[in-house]
Amino acid sequence: MTAPKYGRRAPKQARALSLSRILTGTVPAHPAAADYLARLAAWQMLGNDAAGDCVAVTWANVRRLVSSIAGAERYPTQDEVWALYRTQNPGFDPNGTADTNGPGSDHDQGMVIQTLLEYLVKHGGPDGVKALAFAKVDPSSPDEVKAAISIFGFVWTGVVVQNANMDDFNSRRPWDYHRSSPDDGGHSVITGGYGAGGAGPLGGDERFITWAEETSFTDAYWRRKTEEAWVVIWPEHLEHPAFQEGVDLAALAADYTALTGKPFPGVVPSPTPPPTPTPSPTPDLDPRLVQAWQSMKAWAKDNNVG
Repeated sequence: MTAPKYGRRAPKQARALSLSRILTGTVPAHPAAADYLARLAAWQMLGNDAAGDCVAVTWANVRRLVSSIAGAERYPTQDEVWALYRTQNPGFDPNGTADTNGPGSDHDQGMVIQTLLEYLVKHGGPDGVKALAFAKVDPSSPDEVKAAISIFGFVWTGVVVQNANMDDFNSRRPWDYHRSSPDDGGHSVITGGYGAGGAGPLGGDERFITWAEETSFTDAYWRRKTEEAWVVIWPEHLEHPAFQEGVDLAALAADYTALTGKPFPGVVPSPTPPPTPTPSPTPDLDPRLVQAWQSMKAWAKDNNVG
């Protein structure tokens, strides 16, 4: 494949939930290696060979993966991807030309990931599913990245593509960091695996989907060219055991409300009340004390005392 498109705009640096605050424990236990992408085949290009819709394509790939984990796979269509792309490029027409409002025109300006995530929480996607929340992942924390993939099935990743990475891709090599290669542009992908081989702080190559194929990043690339990473909480996650074990729902709901001023839209279990203490048994009184007390009450009554 030649001359694919990118389309991720620079991060907006706005406030967001932090994944580290809503995990159970510092970092939940997670397997040494995982690849949730390998269970699926026939990934689709969805227009990213013509237009800069990689962020919208990542949404489609995420929805496919999450719905498949929940047992009811649904892959958003090309029309749905275009509809989502137009939320930030309202004049774009995939049937237009570079001289009018089509691919390559001034109406084909890519997307900001966080702006799209905010839209998905507020309005939902063209598939009719609303995101419940999203949280920022620290890409420089290997354990947090691996835990996020293990719990959610993916990390929505924003990277900077170097010119030499196209040679990596066309040669079916992992994307590596090339010291002398210039940057080509921002790109958005779904990362859904890690620890596939080799050594390094992330345990090996980080597996991702781009341009309808699964490939990987080297650790050197990940460290130097990953600019942002996110998880999105979908309704399907609330029923998934890994999510239930890895995420502190009460902390999530509290942070969501603190950030947005609104109650968390998912179902949060009520905190378990502390057990009611068992009252200590009343000790048996000495019968002689009981008799003396009754005699005193009778004397007080007869003598109008009290």
